[in-house]
Amino acid sequence: MASRREFIKILGAGVAGLVVGAGLGYSLRGSPQPRETTTSPAQAGGQAPAASGGARKVKALWVYVGPIGDYGWTHAHNQGRVNAEKALKGLVETKYLEKVAEDQAYPAIKQALEQEHFDAVFATSFGFMDAVKRLAKEYPDVMFYHCSGPWEAFKDLPNVATYFSEFYQLYYLNGIAAGAVTETCRVGYVPAFLIPEVVRHINAYALGAVHGAKLMGKCGGGENLEIYVTAPLRSWFNPDKARQYAETLINQYKVDVIAFTEDSTAVLETAAEYGVYSFSHYSNMLDYFTHGKGAESEIAKKIAKAHLTGQVADWTPIYVYLLAKKITGVAEKEDIWARIGDFVPIRWRRPVNESTAGKPEGAAYLAPLNTEVIPAKAVEEIKRLYEDMKELLFEPFTGPIRGYTIDPASGKQVGDVEEKVPAGVRWGRNELWSEKTMNWFYEKIITLGG
Repeated sequence: MASRREFIKILGAGVAGLVVGAGLGYSLRGSPQPRETTTSPAQAGGQAPAASGGARKVKALWVYVGPIGDYGWTHAHNQGRVNAEKALKGLVETKYLEKVAEDQAYPAIKQALEQEHFDAVFATSFGFMDAVKRLAKEYPDVMFYHCSGPWEAFKDLPNVATYFSEFYQLYYLNGIAAGAVTETCRVGYVPAFLIPEVVRHINAYALGAVHGAKLMGKCGGGENLEIYVTAPLRSWFNPDKARQYAETLINQYKVDVIAFTEDSTAVLETAAEYGVYSFSHYSNMLDYFTHGKGAESEIAKKIAKAHLTGQVADWTPIYVYLLAKKITGVAEKEDIWARIGDFVPIRWRRPVNESTAGKPEGAAYLAPLNTEVIPAKAVEEIKRLYEDMKELLFEPFTGPIRGYTIDPASGKQVGDVEEKVPAGVRWGRNELWSEKTMNWFYEKIITLGG
């Protein structure tokens, strides 16, 4: 069976794209198709129409929790869908549903599957897990792909694969930038939820911030740096609440750098308006403001100064890879955890002066580095570690690390500070994804939850 890298080499995966849906009943939407490929499922005998050359065209459905216009999580997935469809020219037809509430995912997807035949369903939210479990049993001939959910949750379902573009390494590098530029010695974070995915990102950011402050000789060599984390938003997309939480960090706690997990540009815009720093999240938000509509606006000018860097996902190579395996009949149960250096032509590290940090590459990469603001010493360190991470020569979760257990619903501290990662131990995928082990905050984090 061909390996992932062989598929990537054959198909030359690369690029980026866009996607969406509505309320229940949800309207299926997709990219415009050539006239000869619009055969209905009924006309095709329940099968997807044939592609040129006799190969059967694969029909795939994407399901989004937010609107494709969020310029965050959903936008990035939609961009990947569109790009994958273009890259696989005529071999795949895609449609999507947007703004699907997690508790409505099961009926929404089932309705779509009953309306027309789909060979593959991409469920792009952690909260779609239960729906995918139910549907995979009911539709054993459909391949389901769940994003951000642990593969262990689907271990007994042969037609479910899992995938993710991972950010904890990038968050550590963002943290270095934050610690290097802070003047108040207070940085902040606004989380959507406190599931392991977000908690590891928060901890990586906090660890990186201490490293950045120490590097620059700030905040008592990092000892006096404070990292404030708000209560969770309990929503992936809530711009109004995200703005409110960001304002609280700025006005009440004098935070001057804010990272976040929320699918809009609300926190970045709020930070820019108050003259503090922030980041891109999922998409290159800097590009959206400086080259898109309203590039000459006052907020765009402020964001150009406020934007330090950020974490960006390009889902295109992952979608091309998975769809190519489906097209060629070798789709299988697997788990993709793409980190820095995955899905890139050159996997190994480069010299610092040739670093690709801040440039698009692979499935997970840094947004442009604001070298006008981030000190040169910190930029060099970010580039060095970015390259080292490609070969796992540096990993953020290497002990000793101390922290305290939290209540995942509120973020409230429920345990004393104790050793979480022992000295000399490096945590890997299993520890970083588990609710039993990634359930704590780094000791320098001040939780505002509860």
